[in-house]
Amino acid sequence: MLGFFLIIGGGIMLTAGILMVAQVPKASGQNLEDAIALAMVDGQLTPKEESMIRELAKHQGVEVDPLIEKLRADLATSSEESETTLVDIQQKAGLDFEKYVVKKFDKEYFTLKQWAGDKYTEGRYAETTQQPDLQLELRLKGNSYALAVECKWRKQTEGDFIRFAKDEQWKRYQEFQDTSGTPTFIALGVGGLPYSPDALYVIPVEAFRKPIQHKANLQKYWKSPESNFFFDAEKVVLR
Repeated sequence: MLGFFLIIGGGIMLTAGILMVAQVPKASGQNLEDAIALAMVDGQLTPKEESMIRELAKHQGVEVDPLIEKLRADLATSSEESETTLVDIQQKAGLDFEKYVVKKFDKEYFTLKQWAGDKYTEGRYAETTQQPDLQLELRLKGNSYALAVECKWRKQTEGDFIRFAKDEQWKRYQEFQDTSGTPTFIALGVGGLPYSPDALYVIPVEAFRKPIQHKANLQKYWKSPESNFFFDAEKVVLR
């Protein structure tokens, strides 16, 4: 009889354990430090950000309330912090998204020919700084096809509109395509984290006159954030 109850008890404990594992949210696989850093970028803690940070802290064994209190205090005094710190955070987010995009190009078919940097001083910068972030080459059946990708990640949208470049940048990307003859695209990540965006759009630079559009206009350029890139060289379409 004792053995029977032990078996029943073990079954109940096993079931409870399975349920607990099943209830661990996806956010637990994300980085708490990155989530906090991204909250610092715009100088405010949104309800969505707080919920994510609380969830991450809980599942990483960090005391939640003291962490949130410290974050709020840091945000309250962020206006006194060095501008360099903010720029470093933004640059890290940009680089993380670029790495995410690069990994989506299968190296069996794509060669990364150039990865532009954004380093400059006193108004001086390399010519490649003005070019799209990534210049790649597709190798297919003995032929090669060039393409370029500018990577942009936006933490959130401006209401129903998304700005994915400054006007002068947009003009520069269009001029690069015209002068080089290289099909050029914007890889636009929105929401989530730079290395795991909620949404992804691939926009040809000739698609719009202005680099700010209603979300409905971008829907045709949506692609799954989980899938690799595919370049149709005949139709000149990246998706």
